Amino acid sequence: MNAFVLTGGGSPGAVHVGMLEALYERGITPDLIVGTSVGAINGAFIASRPQIPETARSRGGVWRGLRRAHVFLLDFAGGFLGFAGLRRHFVSMCH
Repeated sequence: MNAFVLTGGGSPGAVHVGMLEALYERGITPDLIVGTSVGAINGAFIASRPQIPETARSRGGVWRGLRRAHVFLLDFAGGFLGFAGLRRHFVSMCH
């Protein structure tokens, strides 16, 4: 039985892509996929598609197109207010 355990954390999510592609190229596929945070997102993606290198490459395209602004909705005024203690957060959940 092969289990793929995909960790959480921002940049490890991108590292998963290379690992998955290498495993698929060698014919190693999971019987079980476990993930946390970004690993759960990547795990759901690969679980819903064929276990082939193209699936990993497709996920890589998502990671290559991702920019900080897509994840963190930063604005200078909001960050300053948070830093000054006038807000309870630095990054707003919505823009």
